[in-house]
This record gives sequence, C-alpha cells and structure tokens, in this order.
Amino acid sequence: YENEVVEIPVEPVIEETYVEQQPVVEQQPVVEETVVEQPVVQETVVETPVFVEPKKEVVVEIPKKKEPKKIVVEKPAKPSGLYLAGGLTDVAIRTNDRANLFSKKSDQDRQIGFTGRLGYDFMDYLGAELRGTYGIAKDKENKFKQIGAYLKPNYNITNEINLYGLLGASKTNVGVGSDSGFSYGAGLDYEIPNSNISVFTDVVNYMKKKNTDSQWGLTFGAGYKF
Repeated sequence: YENEVVEIPVEPVIEETYVEQQPVVEQQPVVEETVVEQPVVQETVVETPVFVEPKKEVVVEIPKKKEPKKIVVEKPAKPSGLYLAGGLTDVAIRTNDRANLFSKKSDQDRQIGFTGRLGYDFMDYLGAELRGTYGIAKDKENKFKQIGAYLKPNYNITNEINLYGLLGASKTNVGVGSDSGFSYGAGLDYEIPNSNISVFTDVVNYMKKKNTDSQWGLTFGAGYKF
C-alpha cells in the first residue's frame, strides 16, 4: 500500500516574552572635561659671566715745557762784493771861498744833481768805486758835471752800519772848461737786515786844487749788493 500523508493542522505556539521593566533613570548630561595641557616650560638658566673690571693704572702726565718755535729765516746769498747805488746830491759851488753845504750864502751856486755809484769791495776793509754826478741848473751853461775814481777804505761799526772813506781823483765841469784834481769824502752806509739793499749818505769834496772853485756835494741814496 501506498503511504498517505495526512496533514494535521498544528496551532502555532505563541511564545510570550516577558520583558522586565527597568526603572527609567534620567541620564545626566555627560560633561566632558577639557583638560588643557599646560606647556611644559623649561627653565633655561643662562649663566651671566661676572665681569671683573680691571684695575686702572692712574698715569700722571707731567706737562712738558713747550719750547719756543724757532723761525728759520733764510738769509740771502752773501754778496759777491759788487754793488750799484744812486741818489740825489745837493751841490754847492763857490769861487772865492770854501763852499758850505749847510749855509744859504748868496755868493755860492747851489744845484741839485743825480749821482750814480758803481763799486766793488775786495775785502772787509777796502774797495774801489767809480761815481759821477750830473747837476740840474736853471742856467744850462752852469750845470755841474763830475766823474771820479776812488779807493774806498771802510769799517763795519756793526753788522749793518758801515763807515767808509773816499780817496781818489775827480774831473769836474761847471759851464766853460773842466778841471781835474784830488778828491776825497766820507760816508755812512746802512744795510737793511736780511736783504741786499742798503741806504747811504756821504759828503764829497769834488776838487781840492788851488785856483779852482770849491765844489762840495751831499748825497742821499740807496744801493744794491749783488
């Protein structure tokens, strides 16, 4: 026989699940604590070097005496001995008596002239000189003209002052004709310091001769030593 399957209806089984009610607990809000981590501060110890100030030596300077400054003045080259000079001459001419340069006598002729000198000093006490004088007169026929050659002994009173003499021969002309004869004179020369320039004055008797006019000259001038 064939087996028959008979289905028997089965009632479903309902399982009851018992849920135990738990008490309702209000949840407190969770407060999250924020922990701020403080940075770790590392203390750095810097050692400051102790500066010990060195002992100062007290130096006392003794002031030095200031020496006066020496001013060096270059002296001009020593003159060779040659000199050239010139000046103005007051000439006095008198016929019957000795002419007087320091008198205004009416019986003597007075003229102003120009005098030139060229000389050479051979040594400290002796030199030689040529000189000439040309007078200026209102009357052209009475102009005084003179030329002479002289030995010139001299003496230095100081480094600047020199006293000299003139001994020689002279030729003069006053108007008409000329005379020659012995001539002499004396003078004083002053040399300006630190230069080759000098000033001078001298008195000269142009003609020392019998039966001739007395002729004297007083000269002031300046000279230059080469």
